[in-house]
Amino acid sequence: MHVYTQVYSESESPIIEHLRNLSHGPKQRVKEWHTYFVNGYKFQTQSKTEGKKTVNSGVYVKGATDGGEDDFYGVIQHIYELAYNTLDYTKRIVLFYCNWFDPSHRGTRVDRKYNTVDICMSRRYQMFDPFIMAQHVRQVYYVPYPSTRRDKQGWCVAIKTKPRGRIEADDPQEEVAYQVDEMSHVNVVNEVEPISRLRDDPITYEDVDGDEEVNEEVAEPSRSEDDAEAEWAEWEE
Repeated sequence: MHVYTQVYSESESPIIEHLRNLSHGPKQRVKEWHTYFVNGYKFQTQSKTEGKKTVNSGVYVKGATDGGEDDFYGVIQHIYELAYNTLDYTKRIVLFYCNWFDPSHRGTRVDRKYNTVDICMSRRYQMFDPFIMAQHVRQVYYVPYPSTRRDKQGWCVAIKTKPRGRIEADDPQEEVAYQVDEMSHVNVVNEVEPISRLRDDPITYEDVDGDEEVNEEVAEPSRSEDDAEAEWAEWEE
C-alpha cells in the first residue's frame, strides 16, 4: 500500500505514469492461443497435441541450482495473452497455464550417472501456482519406459529439446535478447559524395585564314647523347 500511495503522490513523469497504468491491472478481456513461438521453441497446449506424433506441450523451468533437483516439469494446459494499457502503446504478456509434476523425490528423480530425469506422471504439485511467463520456460517431451521395466511403470524420461536458430544459455530470459528487432554493434557507414559520370567536353574549332601568321611554339624533339656526339664529329670534319 505504501508503494501504491507513493506512485500516486509523485509528480507527473513518463515513469510514474507508466506505473500508474500498470497498477490498474490488465484488461478484463484476454486472448487465448493454442500455439505460441518463443525462445526458439514452438509450444502448444496439451489438447492441441493429443493424437499427434509431435508433442510440444512439455515444459520445464530451471531452478536456482545446477543439480536439477529444484527444476520444475509440467504440461501446458492454456496459453493466455494479457494486455496492459500504458502511455502510448499496449504492453502484452504471454502466460502459460501449466499442470506441474511433483518436484520432490517422490515425483522427480535425477540420475547423475546417466544425466537423466525421471518424472512420475501421476503425481502433481500440490500448491496452486500454475502460471509462468513464456520467456522463462524451455521445452521437453516425456518418453515412457518400455513395458519390460516394471519398476518404471508410470514413469517417463524428460528429454530436453534444442531451440531452433538459437544458442542455448543457462538463463532462458537472456535468450530473449536474440529476439530484439534492433541490431547492435553495427559499424557506422559515412555517406560518400557521389561521383559524377565521366564525359568529354565538346571542343570548339576556330577557322584560321591561310595568309594569317600563326605563332605556335613547336617543341624540338629531344636528342640523345650519342646523336649529339655524332653531330659534333661531323662538324669538325
